[in-house]
Amino acid sequence: MSKPYYADLGDWDEDKRIEAIGNAATPGKIIAFVTDAEPGKADRYIAKLKERFPGIAVVERFDGPIEDTVTVKVRRSEA
Repeated sequence: MSKPYYADLGDWDEDKRIEAIGNAATPGKIIAFVTDAEPGKADRYIAKLKERFPGIAVVERFDGPIEDTVTVKVRRSEA
């Protein structure tokens, strides 16, 4: 099993972040991203990921790991 990989994409523009997350979500991998809890922000990311990367699905979504953030786990199907 490989070690988890972490990348701080905070300085990138949103579309570049979406591209990096989607490209990392290869079949068989679960990718987690954390964003601030701004209303609608995680939903916007999810919608953009699904639009640009067919087969992306949300595995889990939860508050944290720190206050005022949301974590979303996604994966891409084999197809």
